[in-house]
Amino acid sequence: GLAVDLPDVNASEIAYTGRDRRVRIGLMQIRGLSAAARDALVAGRERGPYRSFEDLLRRVDLDPADLRLLIRAGACDAMAGGRTRPQLTWRALEWEEARRGRRGAGARRAGVAGRVRRPGAGGEAGAPLLPLFDAPPLDPIPDAPPQDRLTVLRHEVEALGFLASRHPLTLYRRPLSRLRVVDGRDLHRHVGRRVLTVGWYVTGKVVDTRSDEPMEFVSFEDTTALYETTFFPDAYRRFCRRLTHTRPYLLSGRVEEDFGAVTLTVEDLGFLDEAPPARRRREAGVS
Repeated sequence: GLAVDLPDVNASEIAYTGRDRRVRIGLMQIRGLSAAARDALVAGRERGPYRSFEDLLRRVDLDPADLRLLIRAGACDAMAGGRTRPQLTWRALEWEEARRGRRGAGARRAGVAGRVRRPGAGGEAGAPLLPLFDAPPLDPIPDAPPQDRLTVLRHEVEALGFLASRHPLTLYRRPLSRLRVVDGRDLHRHVGRRVLTVGWYVTGKVVDTRSDEPMEFVSFEDTTALYETTFFPDAYRRFCRRLTHTRPYLLSGRVEEDFGAVTLTVEDLGFLDEAPPARRRREAGVS
């Protein structure tokens, strides 16, 4: 029931934040983003929000690698002014090239009125200073179409470690439309029956039986609910090496209920994006 918002250079703190029914992903979640960049972005906002992408470039001394990570994570989308992410990347590269050529001249002028305090340093004596470089002339940005949907989602996973803007199973509507699967929220209606479910691996706990055989309790989710499964020793030996957070599963087994808790005892497991259509139809009981 929560809405999850992507990182944003004006709205994200370093850690995750929440308000009402919304959660904002923190800058800490962007893989590879340096601590210095996170601190500088938040400190720079003390002078007000960044009004545009160029305003961000002027006010915060970001490493080019950090800037590219912010763009790929979607953290600059709100200030893009209708420009695509490839266009923002082009502007960042142009800015860095121009600034690199002016860095020496700017440093020589640093003793005049060309020094500013590092963002967030305030007015304390001895606060670190940055050379104030002349804004490089900016050429018109060439046309660059937006990235296709799958590229944007792929970058999101690479930047954050997971898909945040949508449930990953929504990418598999076409194969799912051909399957007769039971939703996670409806498993309690099928106690004692063998069913087919689709799931995304969430977390698992390995335990040992009384005879010292490993087995695992695994939580999966579909777009309707989280549900619990049990991999007894035989199923665990067959499938434990196939469990991953990055692909969707088809799970078949028997629905059990114990003291009001409903679980799926897994008998077979396969990848939704791997099984041939004929096999999927056969497993689902679809003619």
